[in-house]
Amino acid sequence: MREFGLQLPDYPWNAMQPFAQKASRHPGGAVNLSTGTPVDPTPAVVQDAVKAAAGAPGYPTTHGTPAVREAIAGWYARRRGVPDLDPEAVMPTVGSKEL
Repeated sequence: MREFGLQLPDYPWNAMQPFAQKASRHPGGAVNLSTGTPVDPTPAVVQDAVKAAAGAPGYPTTHGTPAVREAIAGWYARRRGVPDLDPEAVMPTVGSKEL
């Protein structure tokens, strides 16, 4: 298998496993949103945000908005130690299959 010089972190769900086990011991257990359909009510703040954005016609831009790309670059700086990620080099996706 060819490597492309990438050193990707472990899959995030694997890192969550110890926390999921601990949460499962609490009353009501853990809320798992990784697959399937959520069964918990949608929070009002989420409903309000969807309603506020509902009047925007068309599909989002493929490259994402500047604010989204800047937020992603900021997250990588804080969480992954990548301080100089150019937001213009960011491509937001739902997951790796889309990319």
